[in-house]
Amino acid sequence: MVNLDVILNSEMVQEKLSLSDPWYQMVLKMLQSISYNFDNQVMIEVGCGLGGFIVNAAKKGAIIVGFDISIDAIRIVNNLSKILKLQDNLNLVVGDAQFLPFREQVSNIVVCAETLEHIPDYEKAFKELVYVTRKSGYLCVTIPNYMGTAFFENVFLLLMGQPGYVKKRVYVEKEHVFHYFKLLKLLHQENIEVISIQSIDILHLPPRIRKILRNSNRLRLISERLEDIFLNQTSPLRLIGANIGVLAKKQ
Repeated sequence: MVNLDVILNSEMVQEKLSLSDPWYQMVLKMLQSISYNFDNQVMIEVGCGLGGFIVNAAKKGAIIVGFDISIDAIRIVNNLSKILKLQDNLNLVVGDAQFLPFREQVSNIVVCAETLEHIPDYEKAFKELVYVTRKSGYLCVTIPNYMGTAFFENVFLLLMGQPGYVKKRVYVEKEHVFHYFKLLKLLHQENIEVISIQSIDILHLPPRIRKILRNSNRLRLISERLEDIFLNQTSPLRLIGANIGVLAKKQ
C-alpha cells in the first residue's frame, strides 16, 4: 500500500513542487511575459517528471495533461493528484515523446522542459510538440546549454553518463549535446514565430556544490539580476546561462 504522506513530504517531491529548478523559473517568466492565464486553459507538459509544473498549473485552474516515459514518475504524480484533489484538472499519460498520442492542435500551450536532450530522435519529438499545439497557441521549451556556464558539468555528464537517479527515470546513459544554434535549427524547421529566447542560471553551480556553499542564495539573486539586465539586450552574454528557453507561437 502506498504511503501518501511519505510521497507528499519527500524532499525531492517538495523541491519539484516548489518549482525551484531554474528551467521552470524560466518557463514561468516566459508565460508571465505574455500575461498567460492558466484558468481553464488546455495544456500539455511533455516530460513532466515528478509533476511540479503540472500540479501547480492544475491548482491555478488549467486542464493539463502530464506526459512522461517513466511509469514510476507518473505513479507518483497520480498519487499527488489524489492527495491534492486535482483529478478533475490533471490527467496523466505514459509514453514516448517521439509518438505523442494526442490529436493535432489539441493544446493551447505545450511545455517541454529539459527533456529533448534525453530523446533519441529529438527532431521528431519537436515536430510532435508543434503538431499538438493549437494554431496561435504557445510552445515553451527549455534545453541545457553546452555553450554556457554549465559547460564543464555538461561535458562531465556527457563522458560519464547521467547520475543513477536520472537513469532510473529517463532511461538514458547519455544525452544529446544542446546549445543555442541547435535550438535555432529546430525552430526554423517549423511554422512557428519565436517570441523570445533567453537563458537562466548565469552563475551556475553544480547542485552538490550549491548545497555546500552557504552563500548560494546570494549567488542565485545576483544571477537573477544579471538575467534581468541582459533580457532585452542583444549582447551574447544574455545566452550564457546553464539553460536556454524559447517561447514560440504557432502560426
